[in-house]
Amino acid sequence: MKNETTYLLLLTAIYFVLSLVGILHHELWLDEAHHYLLARDSNSVIDLIQNTRYEGHPILWNTLLYGITRLTANPFWMQFLHILISTSVVFLFLRKAPFSLVFKTLFIFGYFMFFEYNLISRNYMLGVLFLFLACSVYEKRKEKFTLLCASLALSCNVHLMFSVLALAFMLTLLWENYQTRELFRKEYLPGYALFGLGLLSLGIQLQTTHSEWFFNLLGTISWREKLTGGLLSLFKGLIAFPDFTSIHFWNSNFIVNTYRPLASILSLLIYLVPFILFFKNKKMLFFVYIALFGTQLFFFVTERTAVRFHGMTYLIIIMALWMQHYGASDTYKIGTVLTRYRFDLLQKPIVYSILTIHFLSGTAAYATDYVYPFTASKDTADYIKTHHLGTKEIVSFSCDGTTLSPYLEKKLYFLTEHSYQSYCIWKNADSVTYSKEMILTMLSGYMDNHEYCVYVSGDLWIKEQPDVWKTIDNKFKIRLLKTFDTTILENGSYYVYEVSKIR
Repeated sequence: MKNETTYLLLLTAIYFVLSLVGILHHELWLDEAHHYLLARDSNSVIDLIQNTRYEGHPILWNTLLYGITRLTANPFWMQFLHILISTSVVFLFLRKAPFSLVFKTLFIFGYFMFFEYNLISRNYMLGVLFLFLACSVYEKRKEKFTLLCASLALSCNVHLMFSVLALAFMLTLLWENYQTRELFRKEYLPGYALFGLGLLSLGIQLQTTHSEWFFNLLGTISWREKLTGGLLSLFKGLIAFPDFTSIHFWNSNFIVNTYRPLASILSLLIYLVPFILFFKNKKMLFFVYIALFGTQLFFFVTERTAVRFHGMTYLIIIMALWMQHYGASDTYKIGTVLTRYRFDLLQKPIVYSILTIHFLSGTAAYATDYVYPFTASKDTADYIKTHHLGTKEIVSFSCDGTTLSPYLEKKLYFLTEHSYQSYCIWKNADSVTYSKEMILTMLSGYMDNHEYCVYVSGDLWIKEQPDVWKTIDNKFKIRLLKTFDTTILENGSYYVYEVSKIR
């Protein structure tokens, strides 16, 4: 027991050190910078609430960032806070989860736990923390029912997707309480109330949001595409195997990219995996398939397709494996037949195959992010500082400037907003598609009242060699100073231009 504790503490320390090294080599992308800037540039909590009305996300993560930004303007401390949270999750998992050391090691260094939800500073790991807290007390759920429900309520207020998992968890508890005729046991009432308040809080935040990505339910995507995206979610979550044949591996899946017909077949067959894993426990089957149905509904309504969302289906399986350890097997006809034919012998190979895939993908993703810039944001900001361009007017089209603002520690002039801005105003950024000519017209209008500026863009406007001036509309001239186009994120490049009025 002492040796195991030492190993777990050592494993936690290794995870933290590698995470620290990882964030020192991870450059912020748009969503990370955006939420950081929402907090940094809000003057009060009320201001923060007002500024987040276009997000479609609960405010809990932004509130933590608001606290950090009262102390420092350096975005590193957001990343540091994030790996403290992820390390806490890892420590909790290592101490409480009823799995082997091999299972635990493969899991914490898997794709989502080691890379996607760790090095990328978003709100997901905070949600994992609350869900795992609920799992950690599941063994003593009758005695710690209120704590369990409080954890689920908090997870609801991290991200809408976590509310899906939390609701499935709660419905499973309600079913169990109904079966044991303890549904209205007075000791459970505070827990029910807390969970209800958590859902109510989430509902109020969603009701007051102006986010089009959530409320524009029909959108422009066909029903076939909506259904396909959702059906692939379990496959992408369990078979997290990015396409590492390209530097742009993020948000990709090698099998989906390379063998689409095979991926389509496997994406249907993989829905049998939960049944094979949990056929002896009806409550876990209920939890898994209710949660998977909820994720399908989420994908259908919101039209989100990023891999980080598909990771929720992986968490569903991990949580069910955790909870199943503290539940008795059920006896029923199909379960008896499957037991007779030893389907349970497939469970361990399936689980460890999935964990191994995640471990290999997590290691490869971490290494790639260490070697290559995730985005060019930090390198671009360093170039601007080194060449003393930060003293000049820094102009961007719109959200192009968002990932630079944290590193420059100041606002940039956004052409779309006609003002100095930092975080992305989604309603303006997404409402109109701007052509190159429209953007140049906006830049020309800016130059009517300015003699000089530095223009940063995610697009390559001038394909000639750097330092060659090109005249635009006989009003101003522009030249390319520096190119940063080797990034993991496909649209993570930056091009720095010098713009001068023609006299």
